[in-house]
Amino acid sequence: MLEIKQHNFISSYLESDISFKWLRGNHHGHSTRSDGTDEPLTIVRAYEEAGYDYFALSEHDFLLRREELQPYTKMCVIPAVEVAAKDEQTLQYLGADRVLPPLSLTPREIMDRVHQAGGLCIFNHPNFKPFQEYATDQMLDSMEGIKGIEIYTGVIERLFGQALATDRWDYLLSKGWRILGHATDDQHAREDQFIAWNCVQWPDSQAIDPKGIIASLSEGRFYASTGVSISKIETKDNNQCISIESDADEVHWISRNGVILKKVNGGSSSLTMKELRENPRLHNKDLSEAFYVRIECLGHGNKRAWSQPFWIVPEE
Repeated sequence: MLEIKQHNFISSYLESDISFKWLRGNHHGHSTRSDGTDEPLTIVRAYEEAGYDYFALSEHDFLLRREELQPYTKMCVIPAVEVAAKDEQTLQYLGADRVLPPLSLTPREIMDRVHQAGGLCIFNHPNFKPFQEYATDQMLDSMEGIKGIEIYTGVIERLFGQALATDRWDYLLSKGWRILGHATDDQHAREDQFIAWNCVQWPDSQAIDPKGIIASLSEGRFYASTGVSISKIETKDNNQCISIESDADEVHWISRNGVILKKVNGGSSSLTMKELRENPRLHNKDLSEAFYVRIECLGHGNKRAWSQPFWIVPEE
């Protein structure tokens, strides 16, 4: 008889016994210091009044020093730069302490330099339509080791209509890459504000600081959203079950190649390893080849939230 391997779900979220809160933030946007329409402090005040907990202005190839903003806000300010590659792709450098040479490095070279400097590198708006070669499969294939990709970029709504880029995320996840999905405003004007954000899971006992926020974003302790709120997300039953609680109207469970394995009405749902193994839509029954499960929470209109992936690994 063929032996069936036992598998577990591996979560990036905090253990269920840790008391936490969700910190809302935006880490991609622009002021008059690059190509935005408002002054930096005007933007900072707007996001603080909207209830954000952390914030970054990632000017194009220019580092706006954290010290210029932090004295004027209670939000935690994250230093950031949006770096232009030589073929005009842009990558986010969170935790920036320097400006990298603009329009001279490949995306891979930018990523390597950001990692060497101890920062977080995110591939920005891979669905940027004016450039046919902006994020081809071949180019993305060269980015092994990238930790983040924008799956929803608010300004793209105004520019090109289709802001969603989860297809590029699933493409990389289906290669077995452990890459995390971010949602941002990339605001250039006031109409671009408060469209998409991330909520970082933050222990109540821990003081909020930029390095901690970046670490949480690097390690996957957050969800991305355009309006749906997730209150709880965790593994249980010895990592044999994932459960989620949200204010969504419908929950979708998604696996390799973007296949929707399960749809559930309402905002609360769970998925067990047994259900996954027996799911008729999982084409390859070897769960080691499924790689991941992620959750999309759908609300009214354009409102959604996306969990980070849960990895499927065999028991040792």
